[in-house]
Amino acid sequence: ETSHLQPPFLGLYNVSFKYESQNPLFKSVDFGIDMESRIAIVGPNGVGKSTFLKLLMGDLEPTKGEMRKNARLKIGRFDQHSGEHLTADESPTEYIMRLFNLPVEKARKQLGSFGLQSHAHTIKMKDLSGGQKSRVALAELTLSAPDVVILDEPTNNLDIESIDALGDAIREYKGGVIIVTHDERLIRDTECQLWVVEEQTINEIEGDFDDYRKEVLDSLGEEVNNPSLIANQAVVQS
Repeated sequence: ETSHLQPPFLGLYNVSFKYESQNPLFKSVDFGIDMESRIAIVGPNGVGKSTFLKLLMGDLEPTKGEMRKNARLKIGRFDQHSGEHLTADESPTEYIMRLFNLPVEKARKQLGSFGLQSHAHTIKMKDLSGGQKSRVALAELTLSAPDVVILDEPTNNLDIESIDALGDAIREYKGGVIIVTHDERLIRDTECQLWVVEEQTINEIEGDFDDYRKEVLDSLGEEVNNPSLIANQAVVQS
C-alpha cells in the first residue's frame, strides 16, 4: 500500500537549469505532483525531458530555484537501464521471494504479469537478456509500493504484451505517476495528462492525445511510436 501524503509531495519551484557551457534548458519552471497525478511528458529529442526527471528526483541541482519533496516520500524509478543491477546467481523467482517474503506462487505470478515467460523464472539472473531483466525490475518496482513512480522511456526493452501489462499496472496503481515516453499505446492505455517540454519550460496540454497530435505534433517535429499504425501501413504496402 502507498502512504497518504499531503499534496504537493514533490515539486520544482522557480527552477532554472543549464549544463556548464551550454544554453539554459529550463527557465523559471514550477511543477508539482500529488497522489492523483497521472502525467505523460512528451517533446522532441534533446529538449531536456530526462534532465527534467533528474531535477525532479534530486539527481541534478537546479541552477536557480529548488526541488522540494516530502521527507517521507518514497520514489520508485524505472528507465532503460533498470535491471542492469540484476547480475546475481539467484533466479528471478528467488530474488522476488527474498526481497518481499513471498511464496513461490505469488512471486512467479508477479513475474508473469510483466511478460517474463515461465522458463525464465528459474534462470540465473546474470544469464537473462536485457528485456528479461527489465521485466524483473518492473515486478520489483510494483511490489515495492512507492508513493510515486517515475518512468523514463519504460517501453524500450518491452514487447507489446509487456507494454499492456505495464499499462494495466499503472492504471491500478494508487500513487502518482510520471512517464517520459514516445509510446502512444502506453499514453492512451494509462489515460495520462499530457505535458510538453518546449521553449525552456513544461506545460500541460489541453485535451487528449489526438489534440496533441493535431495541434502540436507537426510544429514540434515529434516522432511518436504507434505500433498499430505501423502494422496497418505494413498491411497496406503488402
